[in-house]
Amino acid sequence: MTANGKIDKGNKNDSVATLDEAMLHTGFGIYNIVHMLLSGMILMGVIVQSLLMGYVMPAAQCDLGLSLQQRGWLAAIPFLAIILTSYMWGWLADTRGRRFVMLLSMVLSALFGIVSSFAPNVLTFGLLSFLASVFMSGPSAVVYTYLGEFTNLRHRDKMVAFGSSFVGIGTVVLPAVSWLILPLEFSYPISFLDISYRPWRLLVVACCIPFMIGTIFLILAPESPKFLSASGNSEAALKVLKKIYSINNRVPEDTFPVKSLVSEGQGGKSSTGLHGVLVSMRDQTLPLFRAPLLPWTLLACFVQFGIFANTNGFYVWFPTILNSLLTHDGDESRICDVLQSGHNFPNNNTEVVCDDTINVATFEMSIYIGLVFSSMYIIVGFLVDFVGKKSILLVLLPSTGLCGIGAHLASSKKIAVVLFAIFQMCGACIGLMNAVAVELFPTKNRAMAICLSMMMGRVGSMVGSNLIGFFLSTNCGLSFYLFGGVLIICALCCFALPGRSASDSAKICKAKKTEQTNETA
Repeated sequence: MTANGKIDKGNKNDSVATLDEAMLHTGFGIYNIVHMLLSGMILMGVIVQSLLMGYVMPAAQCDLGLSLQQRGWLAAIPFLAIILTSYMWGWLADTRGRRFVMLLSMVLSALFGIVSSFAPNVLTFGLLSFLASVFMSGPSAVVYTYLGEFTNLRHRDKMVAFGSSFVGIGTVVLPAVSWLILPLEFSYPISFLDISYRPWRLLVVACCIPFMIGTIFLILAPESPKFLSASGNSEAALKVLKKIYSINNRVPEDTFPVKSLVSEGQGGKSSTGLHGVLVSMRDQTLPLFRAPLLPWTLLACFVQFGIFANTNGFYVWFPTILNSLLTHDGDESRICDVLQSGHNFPNNNTEVVCDDTINVATFEMSIYIGLVFSSMYIIVGFLVDFVGKKSILLVLLPSTGLCGIGAHLASSKKIAVVLFAIFQMCGACIGLMNAVAVELFPTKNRAMAICLSMMMGRVGSMVGSNLIGFFLSTNCGLSFYLFGGVLIICALCCFALPGRSASDSAKICKAKKTEQTNETA
């Protein structure tokens, strides 16, 4: 009845099919949209946790006695935790399941986040924040795999792009919530901890809410059918597909035309003991650094490194750049001329004045930039079905890179700010690269591949933020040329990505026909 995983066309009904073919029959509808919203909520929790320190540190510097150096390493904690643990989470996701990893990590991340709000000193706060970030790194990459594996080929790119828009929404929600909480004036003493519970502590708790909501809904969601099928559990995978089909088409589950799936795996292997775990991790990783996957592994890691170095590296310095432009009274008009005109970068030995108020303009402009991010993600989501991922990457990456260089050269402050905001839109390519990875790598190595590429992205965030801070105070123009140029090089690398193949186009055409048939039925 089947040959090479393809359905015999002579068979009157599609009673036996591969997973990808069966997913075409599930169609597209409310189940996919709700699943995208769930994944988006988890992604929003990741970005909120990653950028939280930028708003907490100025408000907490009096309570924790933060020096400039301490503020620097606190800001690096989320990225450092992701770098150190992404490999482990990728292995767990490929061997124990996507849903299991996200449930475990989100619960523990929220727990340590809440506990960190009661930290009496900077050392305790840093340690608890690190533990919260370690578990936050679990869903940071696994969620892209989880989202992509619930959607058939025709709609996968679009759903991943729309889910990624919650990263932009997170950059709106975080300053908005901070604006609501940080200006509050309350202080509740907790004598046995020797602390006063002030608004910044409440903000830390509030930023755990997306993970709490995500955990509740993820409990009701099933495991990825791709993972179940690859683990040899075809019956469970088929049950998930029947559920998707029933909800999307509003029909009973037993009307699903596929009655059996072609097995893609031979059952999950349980690794026990340290040696077994190390062997399993080796087996999951080595294929990524051998032909034919090695070129795609290197390309995905390099492009994510470049994108994160720009979007997160410069985002850390955005308030400094913006405040300098808005408050500068001299004749200088270019960004670097303003920054290098005098007093914008205090000496590392300067004592921090205990002033924990935050300029309202910081919240406002951060919200505006977040809205721009969200808009770009949504636009990409609509365009990806028509022009493809590769085309968008080849246009967006060099365009934003050139805008970064243009922001340095612009003689008008307003134009410079606009170009700088467009420069940051390169972050919309992160989700696209993850959607590319979902298709480039086989199921058993997919989560590991995405976790490794995202880990390299976080390395880019750390390298970028530190290099940019150094260059802005020494050779400002070089930072814009260097990082804008990196995006252009990333675009050149994307020429090597495969376009939409004839087989993919055929599958998409088949998906359309299948959905039309389902709707008619």
